[in-house]
Amino acid sequence: MDYSQHSRLEFRRKFWKIFGASITVKDADSGNDVGFVQMKAWKLREDIRLYSDSSKQTELLRIHARNIIDFGATYDVFDSASDSLLFSMRRKGLRSTFVRDHWDIMDGSGTPIANIQETSSGLALVRRYVGFIPFVGGIADFVLMFAPLTYTINGILGGAVTGVGARLTHRKNPVIVKMGLDMTGVDTALDPRIGVAAATLLSVIDASKN
Repeated sequence: MDYSQHSRLEFRRKFWKIFGASITVKDADSGNDVGFVQMKAWKLREDIRLYSDSSKQTELLRIHARNIIDFGATYDVFDSASDSLLFSMRRKGLRSTFVRDHWDIMDGSGTPIANIQETSSGLALVRRYVGFIPFVGGIADFVLMFAPLTYTINGILGGAVTGVGARLTHRKNPVIVKMGLDMTGVDTALDPRIGVAAATLLSVIDASKN
């Protein structure tokens, strides 16, 4: 599967699925299925696989967490055909927990090549702290659960941001959850597998919160 041929993808899962995350990847323009994501249920060390379709006969990417419990979690992304490490995604623990989500993406040698930055910053702060408000916190948490989240995937070269390589929009309702990946109108070129892996991982992490 060559994801460079798809400029807009949508990662969909059922909101109420409990055991393991099963996510269908669709071309947002044609509506055709172009991938299938599955995380094995009850795995302490995340084992995430991206397949070309729901038959799971052709595995494309494999994502493994380095540690069982890691405040600043690092996930390694492998090309399944060659079993080679493509890049790693590391969550900035303090920043992501108390301000807004931020991930650094490094190549196989550890050199930064991109990052993921949550752009709905005001909403991010409200989400993190509204739950502490007496009486209304729980209700507000539930309402905010269905507010869209947005992210940019930015290219990095020599430690400097080169521009936006893709955008992510996360929407959910009580029936279905969608993570949209948009690689149109960007101002820097990135390996499309970075956006696909980012959407896959963030979708699975959100599913695990349920």
